[in-house]
Amino acid sequence: MNPTNKYRILIWIIVILIATNLSTIGSFYYHRITELQAAKVKQDEQTNIPGEQRTRFFRDELNLDANQTDQFREINRTFNRAARNIETNLALLREELITELGTQNPDSTHLNQIATEVGNNHRELKQVTSNFYLNMKKICTAEQQTKLHEIFQSMLNKDNQVNLPRPGNQGGRWRNQ
Repeated sequence: MNPTNKYRILIWIIVILIATNLSTIGSFYYHRITELQAAKVKQDEQTNIPGEQRTRFFRDELNLDANQTDQFREINRTFNRAARNIETNLALLREELITELGTQNPDSTHLNQIATEVGNNHRELKQVTSNFYLNMKKICTAEQQTKLHEIFQSMLNKDNQVNLPRPGNQGGRWRNQ
């Protein structure tokens, strides 16, 4: 085989390998972006559904009148906004923690700062939840307050984490987050 043909064959092999690698990387990137967009759409749908479902659940369970239901919707909106922001912060902190842990020499001071922020966010989430409960209690009658307390007790799972109603489930069963 003469050297010119040998080089042509090698060049074509290299071109084919480069094209294959580029198409693989492009395909991976495309599917990654598509999956992220699908996950965001799904998250947005889940974020929108529970609010109305929670209103229906509490309205039915506590036998709220129309005025109480309107007040509940406002209390619930305030709670959802605050809780969603805190949960977003927690997710970002978890990512930051994992990223730092993945570095060659993780900075323990930075890891401790992240852990402190996570703790502060958890404290803030518990405070927001407490305010939600206390605001709910204010609009309830004595009988409804007793039922509200029972509902909140039943929402705690074995890890003392609050569970929320499942989207689409109106049977009052709870899901673990």
